[in-house]
Amino acid sequence: MQLWPGVRNRNAARSISSDSLVRIGGMRICLEFRVQNPTPALVLVFAALLLLCCGKVASGQELEQSPAPQIELLTLNGGKQNPRARGEGITSYKIGDLFKRGTTRITLVKAIEAPFRIELPIGYSVFNNLIYSIETDAVFSGPSDIAFNLPSARTKETFGQLRILYPEYDYADPEVPRWIDATLSDDNLGRVAQLLSQLDIKQRLRDFNTRTLHAFTDDSPLLLVVALRDPAKARAKFTADLEVSGTATSQVTEGRPVTYELKITNKGPDVANHISFHADPSFSFVSVNASQGKCKMSGQNVYCKFSSLEKGRTLDIKIVERCAWGSHFPNRPSGYETPTSFVSKHVRVRATERDPSLENNELQLTTEVYPDSNKGPVIEVLSPTLFQLFPGPAATVPIRFKASDLDGFIRKLELFANAKPLGEPTLRSDGEYELIYRDVSFGRHWVTILATDNLGRVEAVQAPEFFVNGLARVEITDPKGGSKLNLADGEFAVTIHASSTASSLRKVSLDVWNSDATPVGNNYYVVKLKYCNRKCRLQAIAIDEDGVETRSEFLEFTMMEPPKTWLSWFDGEFVRDFDTAKPFKVSELILAAAADHEFSNDARIIKIEIFANGLPICTDDSPSALGLAADCLWKPSPGKYRLQAAATDADGAVGKSDLIEVIIEKP
Repeated sequence: MQLWPGVRNRNAARSISSDSLVRIGGMRICLEFRVQNPTPALVLVFAALLLLCCGKVASGQELEQSPAPQIELLTLNGGKQNPRARGEGITSYKIGDLFKRGTTRITLVKAIEAPFRIELPIGYSVFNNLIYSIETDAVFSGPSDIAFNLPSARTKETFGQLRILYPEYDYADPEVPRWIDATLSDDNLGRVAQLLSQLDIKQRLRDFNTRTLHAFTDDSPLLLVVALRDPAKARAKFTADLEVSGTATSQVTEGRPVTYELKITNKGPDVANHISFHADPSFSFVSVNASQGKCKMSGQNVYCKFSSLEKGRTLDIKIVERCAWGSHFPNRPSGYETPTSFVSKHVRVRATERDPSLENNELQLTTEVYPDSNKGPVIEVLSPTLFQLFPGPAATVPIRFKASDLDGFIRKLELFANAKPLGEPTLRSDGEYELIYRDVSFGRHWVTILATDNLGRVEAVQAPEFFVNGLARVEITDPKGGSKLNLADGEFAVTIHASSTASSLRKVSLDVWNSDATPVGNNYYVVKLKYCNRKCRLQAIAIDEDGVETRSEFLEFTMMEPPKTWLSWFDGEFVRDFDTAKPFKVSELILAAAADHEFSNDARIIKIEIFANGLPICTDDSPSALGLAADCLWKPSPGKYRLQAAATDADGAVGKSDLIEVIIEKP
């Protein structure tokens, strides 16, 4: 279990940003103004309003700074304070903005029993061997004002060296957290001096008489540690000015290597310890080497760790990558000269000690990429087809494909399965190749084809996924392939026949979520489904006691949905619903019909008919894509009529409108 990614994600889930946060009368309000072409007078009005809300008046006189967070998290919905008998631990957790109420729980965990490893900075140790884990259902954001009561710190010397730390995700080294000292003390005010008034700060400084210690954070930490600092060993007061410099390949053509020569220098005055280095992804990683320490690649990111670096000393890092073909000029039309592309790599370095100049801790290096005029090989896979089934065990799978090069010739062809080389294929005809992949194990498989042309350009294509079946037999027996089911009928049953002579079956299901089948006897199984796509495509799966899977061939059938159909009339200006209580005194009436599918069925409406007393009076064999029929001009004789519209879609499903009774009187 990793501590820091979890902490980072939970904090990130709570962060809510706004364009402008101000506090009026103890309430934080989000103000967002977007005004196009404002007049000078309007600008002055908004400026005055913002100055007033942010605590300033037009004369320039500053009002009292905003107080610390006002909402007590531990009292929301029955949240409890730290229940330790001596009253030691977190006694208050005040927050800035509350978005959802919830229950808060504080759990004390012994550091030696924690499910994760606690490694504090040099010179710090866990006080009382306790970790404070905060779990809450509330949704809120910082700043946070957290108060601790620590009566077990019996002397002023001990109490004076206590610090409140919390872990933060470190992009330079994701496997190790960056510990933040959030203690509100004379030597650690930081941004707090800008957020709180002098009176607020004074009220929150460490107090030995009450054994009270405050932590003030911008965000909302969910794990805290009270740490005892050893002044003789702690590096917090030491200073090491780290500088990262270097060069990168300035220009590169697709397919060629890119080299980054980087240097980390400690400009002092003290030794830099626990140095972490991080380089963002840019091109395809090849290698990394450093003059000391350890480096690795993960997710195309490069991470390095160095134990220490003396003042005036340097260490070197060399990163080699390759500019892949086709990645930087996507969808380039044939014969079109694409301009160059620029790719940047961002690197950063950090140490335990305070760094007085953070600007030189980061570096941005840019490489200009040119397209390769040499066209790459073209590969067309002929077999296997997507999800093709092969009988096991030890299946034999023919891999067939075409390969050509438009401006040269194919120099080399290679095939791989799970990075394992399968060898070179055999030329069967002009440009068509085959490799017989033998003894393929049960389950899913992919094969990658690599083609290299005469100028060294490489193209890779992954053949479609195929599957090697187990020893069971499984098929869908009902419904039949090509049949049509009516969605309006509701839940429908899928019948599966599955058996195995080699091993009993542990599970039979369909390849859709939550579709385990129920045995009904004689090796038959049934799954009941409530919904499927219009073109429903299902596959049955049987798993034996050894965990080996066997799949059926895909079964395809149609789920029909009768179109929802409406009938209205047109008064010359508006389409109106019928009012059956009022007779029509007309010699002619314009009828309008419409149809659509209620559940997004994509079968097109191909015909709309309108009937009067069961006899067709209008038919539209080419309604619009929106399912609207052309206006129907009806010239009825006086009398009573029953009107209805019917719509037919491409699947043959028919939907009918409600029957409408109308009375036509002589005008």
